[in-house]
Amino acid sequence: MTTAPLQPEPHSPASAGARVMIVGGGARSHALGEALLRSPSVATVLFAPGTSGLERRGFRTLPVASQDFLGLAEMAELEEIDLTVVGPNTPLVDGIVDVFEARGLPIFGPTQDAAKLEGSKVFARVLMNQLAIETPRFAICDTVDRAAHLARTTRWARVFKADGIAYGKGVRVTHRADECDEALKEVMQDNIFGLESKRIVVEERLDGVEVTVFSLTDGVDIAVLGHVLNYPRLLDGDLGPPTRGMGQLAPAPVIDARMVAHIERDVLRPAVDAMASRGRPLRGALFVDLMLVRGEALVLDYNLRFGDPATQILLSRVSGDFYAALQACRGSGQLLAAVDALVFDERPRVSVVLTAEGYPERYTRGAEITIDDAHFAADPDLWLFEDGVRWIEAVAQTEAVAQTEAVDQIKTGDRIETTGGRTATVVAAAATYAEARNKAYEAVTHIRYAGQHCRTDIGAGY
Repeated sequence: MTTAPLQPEPHSPASAGARVMIVGGGARSHALGEALLRSPSVATVLFAPGTSGLERRGFRTLPVASQDFLGLAEMAELEEIDLTVVGPNTPLVDGIVDVFEARGLPIFGPTQDAAKLEGSKVFARVLMNQLAIETPRFAICDTVDRAAHLARTTRWARVFKADGIAYGKGVRVTHRADECDEALKEVMQDNIFGLESKRIVVEERLDGVEVTVFSLTDGVDIAVLGHVLNYPRLLDGDLGPPTRGMGQLAPAPVIDARMVAHIERDVLRPAVDAMASRGRPLRGALFVDLMLVRGEALVLDYNLRFGDPATQILLSRVSGDFYAALQACRGSGQLLAAVDALVFDERPRVSVVLTAEGYPERYTRGAEITIDDAHFAADPDLWLFEDGVRWIEAVAQTEAVAQTEAVDQIKTGDRIETTGGRTATVVAAAATYAEARNKAYEAVTHIRYAGQHCRTDIGAGY
């Protein structure tokens, strides 16, 4: 097994073709970058700020933080970027699209006003209530006492969500009333998720199967890209705390074309139309998390960017001019045609997420990782997307060498280590879910580090 740097075809500017900058880093950004590189109209993909793990794979990164909007805009101008694609939701909620559009720079994503549909759970719940979209019972509370009283006096009030973005972790799910006080203390008083919100959405606890339906929109048209079955909890058997996802199946075997049509017509379309009528048109990615309960699909959340880790399994299916589809979301009227021209591999896929010890709360860092890169490179139906990974160069490079465009061809690092809670996503495709599951879990054995964790039941029974 080896931790030597990969030697891919160099990702360098071509004589013709678009230049794309992806804001963010990690596995989701890597999946977006690979999908864009497969686009015939794209020559170069850059990442800001990216990660050393992406550099290990031959990509060029730019030293600008994802929240430095002016710095990113200046970098887009300097690098003559044709489209900026935003990975995480925080920059969208904080208004990066507004900054870019004010300078005439093309960017994929919603404005700050539109991003409120994801950035505020209160706003989303009120809108869904106004549109009569099926969703769990809920109430909005602005004090701990009111939320606690609701939990003690009703049988359904068992889920507590902070009114803000917390990368899928700003939620506590309880089973009994005596668990609610501690959950409320964590979410509202201790502010363990680092949110500024003073409000909380109290929801009905649902037991069912969680699915996500992905689409693109230009504020008028909607084009569905696919759907996945989610495994959101940390431990086998859907036990343990909620996470951003421990694995997926695609396509989701629990929904059919009729259900997808219902979701597009009765969940996606009303939201797009309502936001447009309010002067907040949705443009970019639009995906919705739903819980299937007794044949009904209840909406959990709307999201306005590509989700992590579902993006990894979703985009592994896509070939063709993905860049043209993202550009069309900016309002050219060509969205449906651009998505129709894409090619989707409909074979079953299974993804498995590997995490560090202690995830999703206080996880450890610095564990050395060994990866058998040759195993993944040898199988075209196997993908590895690294996330919280740092590549440490063993040999210091001279200043002159470090400034060359060809730096990715001479790197000689020999150590990879964990830096975040989510370490990697493995995706496998095969003729059946069972075969894809076996391939994915066999591939997991080619990744090793102390404290490594993954669920062992992803795809079991399908």
